[in-house]
Amino acid sequence: MNISLSGEPDISAPGISILGAWPPNVPPSIFPGDERSVDWNFDSGTSMSCPHVSGVVALLKSAHPQWSPAAIRSALMTTELI
Repeated sequence: MNISLSGEPDISAPGISILGAWPPNVPPSIFPGDERSVDWNFDSGTSMSCPHVSGVVALLKSAHPQWSPAAIRSALMTTELI
C-alpha cells in the first residue's frame, strides 16, 4: 500500500476491534497471570484489515476472472462505500 503525499491511503479497510476466533491456549489479554480461555476475542491492526481486502479481491476475481491485478487494484481504489 502506498501513502500519498496528502497522507491519504490508497485503500482502507476495517481493522479496529474486529471479533474473531481466538486460540484457547492463548490468554485474551496481555496481563500477567491471565489464565482465561476464550473462543473469541477482539483484535486490531493490519492482520485484521488485510483479510477484508483479500476477501474483496477474491470476490472480484471470481466475478471477473479476466481482470488483471491492475484492474482489480483500480476497482478497489475507484469505488467506495461509506
